[in-house]
Amino acid sequence: MPQQNSDADTAAQNRQLRKSAVYRGLMSSSEQTRQRTILNCKRQSIHLSAELNVLLAASRNQIKQAEDENNIRTSTSQLLYLLGTLHEPEVEALFIDTLESPLLGLRLMSTDILGQFQFRGAIDSLKKQVSYPEYKEMYGYRFNLLRAFTRMQHPDAVDFLSSIHPTLDGQLHYLIGSYLESVSVADFMGDEQRFLAWKAREESKKQPKKKDDGPKEADGDEKGDEKIVFKPAGYESESMNRIKFAEQQYYGIDIHSKRMMFIIDHSGSMEDYWGGMSRLARAKLELIKVIRELPEETEFAIMFYETNVRVWRKALVFANEENKLEAINFIRKLGYGDRTNTHRALLRSLVFDQDLETVFLLTDGRPTIGEIVQPEKILADILGRNRFRHLNFNTIGIAVNPSTEAFLKQLAEGSGGEYRRAL
Repeated sequence: MPQQNSDADTAAQNRQLRKSAVYRGLMSSSEQTRQRTILNCKRQSIHLSAELNVLLAASRNQIKQAEDENNIRTSTSQLLYLLGTLHEPEVEALFIDTLESPLLGLRLMSTDILGQFQFRGAIDSLKKQVSYPEYKEMYGYRFNLLRAFTRMQHPDAVDFLSSIHPTLDGQLHYLIGSYLESVSVADFMGDEQRFLAWKAREESKKQPKKKDDGPKEADGDEKGDEKIVFKPAGYESESMNRIKFAEQQYYGIDIHSKRMMFIIDHSGSMEDYWGGMSRLARAKLELIKVIRELPEETEFAIMFYETNVRVWRKALVFANEENKLEAINFIRKLGYGDRTNTHRALLRSLVFDQDLETVFLLTDGRPTIGEIVQPEKILADILGRNRFRHLNFNTIGIAVNPSTEAFLKQLAEGSGGEYRRAL
């Protein structure tokens, strides 16, 4: 009898849903109709809470469709982010359940939504993601998860990031460290007592361990202090006259990554003279210099492109002396190619290694060949693909015109990177 009642209730709910124009629009076989329905919902956001059951039902069905088809439609993504604006327990429960989806894209999206819209009841569920193999294997997965915690503005999230920070390296160690430095009482929901206790613990971690024996260091030269140096700038930057700490740089861009790729344009135009030698010769000197200075524990790759795109090695390699020498010898022998296939180079970098953190792209001109050559379309495609990959693109322009410079700036800014114009 209870089963019959349950079936009857389900049938009644389905009949009610089918009467809803919103539900029919969201479940249409036409992607255009789905997106148009979502747009209409956004325009009438004041009424969204009245459609909660409809939006939940449509979201569950679209999640199931995505898992069955192994494909996430644009309308599914739009619907889930729309649903995230409704801060209801049922919505939080749906996204927590989706953290266990077999489809990686849905898990990444749910993590992002839970963080962006501060579903704080999901913090414990998000912590469990650290034990998943994807967390260890994929930089984008780690970035996406830890960013969700930085958005929560909750003491449990801050405590978690404090505990995991020492286990991180490279770009994420730097980014989470910067976040922790900026934490305020607002991130503790106004709980000043807990904030001050946390801050005291963090300060105690920074205190150097006392030594019983041994000579004391001279004043101003204590071990562990970074020495301040003035670095001559070979690039244009709004802050090029700042005092800089002695950190490794490439064209004035600080290197925090442990796994990086250098992409070099060696198209025909790189043969043009610039500053007393060819553009490529200048680029080679800078690349050789930065590779020589890489710490042994870092990993690096080199990609070079013109009409064709090639890599020096098919995988990241450690920056030991042998690999550095081989890389430098290879760079010295690199000749000139033909046209500029920027899109293919960027596309290949996204799939080169899922643990790759940072790319440094150096070019002297606009794309001239490839599947996509219009800069604005390249940006849309690459930044769209990078949405959950979170690869950090730093760009360097050599003798570039204003339109190419704008393209390189947008690529860098859209991925959290920096742009420099080489002089």
